[in-house]
Amino acid sequence: MTHDSRSQLIAGLLIAFGALVLLGNFGWLSGLRTWFWALLFLAGGGAFLYFFNSDKERWWALIPAFGLLALAGAVLMGDTGGSLFLALLGVGFAAVYANNRRRWWAIIPAGALGTLAMVAWVDRLPLGLNSGSLFFLGIAATFAALTRLPEEHRQRWALYPALACLLLAAITLLSSMVGNVIVPLLFMAVGAYLLWRRGGPGSEEA
Repeated sequence: MTHDSRSQLIAGLLIAFGALVLLGNFGWLSGLRTWFWALLFLAGGGAFLYFFNSDKERWWALIPAFGLLALAGAVLMGDTGGSLFLALLGVGFAAVYANNRRRWWAIIPAGALGTLAMVAWVDRLPLGLNSGSLFFLGIAATFAALTRLPEEHRQRWALYPALACLLLAAITLLSSMVGNVIVPLLFMAVGAYLLWRRGGPGSEEA
């Protein structure tokens, strides 16, 4: 892609963006406001993807590209778009790593955002799962993945935060069980004991 063609593309995008904003300011797109912003974000994401494809050394363009695509998805999905937004942002960082395996650091934000997307999605379901333990499990898996990379990029130090997050996941799960399971079971056990004692051989008849 030549310098002139890049300049023409940027100029065209600026003109299109200005025209759409102008139409929106005059209220001519009021009935299509959601689709207007979604298409605008999609166009921006597509422009950054095109910018990256024209020169694979511009890996940084993948992050705003998927960020804008994530915004488009969140606008269209409404209240349920939060998990999709986080997931697509994570995909952007995963694409950075896939483009060049030396950029192992991109796995960390990719895994963290993917974990947050999973937690946001699970919280909307009536499953009763502990989101705190799920979060720490996802982060532990992210750091564990760094220890399984090819030898030249393997990050052995990542084993320690992985184990720490695994321990935090277990603590969070146990603390939740104490409040949600163990304490009610203790009340039930005390009540059963009192009933047994009242009806036992040494109890007095009413």
